Amino acid sequence: MKTKLLIPANILIPLALFGAIFTVFTVSFDLTSFGIPLAAGKFLTYIAFLCSFLVALVLISDVFRNNIPGKYLWTLGFLISGGITGLFYLRSRPKYFVQA
Repeated sequence: MKTKLLIPANILIPLALFGAIFTVFTVSFDLTSFGIPLAAGKFLTYIAFLCSFLVALVLISDVFRNNIPGKYLWTLGFLISGGITGLFYLRSRPKYFVQA
């Protein structure tokens, strides 16, 4: 049985993109060398982690409500890298609901 996402996919995809890109970017590079103040860099990091956490929570609840095959692997992926795995799940989500 297919249930809707708690937050629509057209909002989750930009959140997942923002979370994935800025988490990797702000953790990998020193933003002060690009002229971004330290406080702004920390704020971007917190917002990126918050976006990834929100995406992970919504998609974990979706995986368990819809009884998706491999739900424990999806959950592990969401917890390790919420934004990147979230993008893959949102892209492949419709194929789990195709009637055979």
